[in-house]
Amino acid sequence: MKNISKTKKILIGIALILLLLITGGSMYLYPAYMFFFQTETQLLDKDLTLVLGGGGNSGILVTDKAVVVIDTKMGGDAEGLFKLAHEKAAGKTILVINTHYHGDHVNGNHFYKGSRIYIGNYDRGFLKKEVDPDDMPTDFVKDSLFLDLGNETIMLYDLGQAHTFHDVVVYLKNRKVLFSGDLIFHHINPFLKNESGANVDKWMASLNVILNKFKLEKVVPGHGTTGGKEMVQSMVNYFGDMKVAAKDPARASELKAKYKDWVELPMMTSSQATIDYIRKAGH
Repeated sequence: MKNISKTKKILIGIALILLLLITGGSMYLYPAYMFFFQTETQLLDKDLTLVLGGGGNSGILVTDKAVVVIDTKMGGDAEGLFKLAHEKAAGKTILVINTHYHGDHVNGNHFYKGSRIYIGNYDRGFLKKEVDPDDMPTDFVKDSLFLDLGNETIMLYDLGQAHTFHDVVVYLKNRKVLFSGDLIFHHINPFLKNESGANVDKWMASLNVILNKFKLEKVVPGHGTTGGKEMVQSMVNYFGDMKVAAKDPARASELKAKYKDWVELPMMTSSQATIDYIRKAGH
């Protein structure tokens, strides 16, 4: 009986510790939950639907000639996106565009068997190692590709190495809407991984291409809420400040404080993680 009582006390103690951790960390973990699992559907117009969250932000565009899906999410949200796209297609051809290869943007590709799936001009061997065979894209965009779909022209540009080795932006010419993929994390500290090809200097150069090349009325980031051209400049400013902080530790606290409201993903992203990455990479 004494052993049972002692065991109960240990279990109760563990439960209380877990409860405290969960309660204390909830404000920290909630943004990550929203980032990965919560979704929000927005109708920009009668033919353009956004499904934000649940992995990378996605778009469904109905045109005269086809329905276009931009980024296919992951997990159960990927299936939900497919069902919505299939419903809107009503028998039309579905085309898929992946802004880059990360799983939260491509892990729903397998639902679109038989569809053309576009992605940037990655090395094929690299992509085969990183993407499940069932989710492999079918078409690789070298530099640019324009899709004339009747009432909308979709312009795909491979901006090269930035967040990954080949990041594609998708511009809806008539609407002046840009899907930036993960070149923009709106008020979220960006994910930087050397193995993916993340290069801050080249990332900033790609953002400046966006600022100079496109007339923008709406920007759909890879993660976070939508906005306008100011989102692109905000991302440029963020990297510029983090580069200064990396070179001048005395200013790091001051510069990080400017982004105190930007979401941090536990053990993945933060302003300090960006500074550390820049220092290590020498950008």
